[in-house]
Amino acid sequence: MPVYNSVYMKVFFFALALLISTIAWSQKSNDQYSLEAAYGFGASPDPGISDFGHYEFAFRYMIDEYWGIKFDFGSDRFRTGNDTEPGSDYKRYSVQGVYNLGRALNLTNRSVKTFNFLAHGGLGISTLNSPAIKGTDKIGNIIIGITPQFHLSDSFALMADTSLALNFAQQNHFGGVRPPGNKSSDEITGKLFTFSLGITYYFGRNKSNADWR
Repeated sequence: MPVYNSVYMKVFFFALALLISTIAWSQKSNDQYSLEAAYGFGASPDPGISDFGHYEFAFRYMIDEYWGIKFDFGSDRFRTGNDTEPGSDYKRYSVQGVYNLGRALNLTNRSVKTFNFLAHGGLGISTLNSPAIKGTDKIGNIIIGITPQFHLSDSFALMADTSLALNFAQQNHFGGVRPPGNKSSDEITGKLFTFSLGITYYFGRNKSNADWR
């Protein structure tokens, strides 16, 4: 495994261990957990490719009414219909901090606890595969985003999510080809925008208290 891949993986697993420790030792536990599932659209400006092949799943834990963490898996499938650029399959795994932006702006009171916004951001690792390129592109990434919510009940909420992932040490384009002039050791910063719609399921003794009350 190349050195840069090893470094990113060490940083990722260190962050994961730190956040798990935070959960275990938090003295102000809300006992509020949620599962998220969403499907939508992924796009990259370079090389200008997009597809309705994005889906994501996440587990979220709110430490208090403002802050939480989530463990996220996302997948994107790009197909071009062009033999010279066949497309790629992209998968990411991330650990992210979550901030209840709606509560900070007092939206949960103004909107009668119906609408809310969460901001999120963190670190992850990704893989990029293409039938035209031998091997797997192993990537480190930073992801940021915002998640509007519509409250349905104590157990469910509709959600939309817009995120940007910046991929470091990426060697191949999402179109499934190596950038012109790039050698096997060259790296690019890949950009991936996603927009998805989905649902959040709350569980735990306090259910949706941390997001809405």
